[in-house]
Amino acid sequence: MTRHLLHIGYPKTGSTFLQHWFAAHPQIAYVHGGIAGFRDVYAMIAEAAAAQPGYLWRVTSHEAFSAPFADAGRRNIDLARPGEGTPAHRQARACALLAEMFPDAHVLIVTRGFRAMILSSYSQYVRVGGTDDLETQVWQGGENPWHYDETIAMYRARFGGRVVVLPYELLARDPAAFRAELEKRLGVTPFDFQDRVVNRSLSPVELRWYPRLARLARRLPFRGAMSRLYRASVFDNRLAPLIALFDRLWPAKPVDGALITDALLEEARGLSDGLAADPIYRPFARDYLFEHLLKPE
Repeated sequence: MTRHLLHIGYPKTGSTFLQHWFAAHPQIAYVHGGIAGFRDVYAMIAEAAAAQPGYLWRVTSHEAFSAPFADAGRRNIDLARPGEGTPAHRQARACALLAEMFPDAHVLIVTRGFRAMILSSYSQYVRVGGTDDLETQVWQGGENPWHYDETIAMYRARFGGRVVVLPYELLARDPAAFRAELEKRLGVTPFDFQDRVVNRSLSPVELRWYPRLARLARRLPFRGAMSRLYRASVFDNRLAPLIALFDRLWPAKPVDGALITDALLEEARGLSDGLAADPIYRPFARDYLFEHLLKPE
């Protein structure tokens, strides 16, 4: 029997890599931006008219299910219009919607340690036209969007034991081991797959300069057209050579992990303590701030 997998994120946890893997696996039906391996209703009809392909899984995948925002799927994102309610409200609505539509589905959640998640999420913010420096972002405070324990508990309340949770750190350290773990959880056959980095984050220097250029674009004549041109350029990192030149002329403080202080990270302590019971997470205890919960071996 073919089963349905809902891959809901988190953002910046190898989602693009996973989507390439889903699309390439011969036992998995997946289409980018589609639902359950179908691009649209016509694809469903066409498959019904053909021989059964013998898929074990149909996959619906988008990291924005774990962090819903109004402009999901669009190239030009209005950062001032994330959607109705708090991030937690939008997460709960997404979970309820998925459970209503696909009550028997399985769920895949991939997490990432807090320091790396903050930096990588900021990189994505910059790539869609963000103008704030990281220091402004992290000092503003507000609701933490990476309350892993709450999100996992919410999905397990709806989908029971069909929720799979894996660490991005395993994928980053050993992609083959991550794929083997996922293959074991899904019961699919290993196949020849070329691991490669996709959707690479911006460099520390680029993270400092792009918001400056975004603020400049907003002050230029024909602001709307210039902002659209800028967003297209930053999303594909087309201005990297220009930024390298600027930084040689006017060196700027890079945006790196040193800006994510231990005091700042303390605000996230306790948000992932539930992961300490999972052996696959124990090598990454410091990334998730639950090292104090582990007994010395």
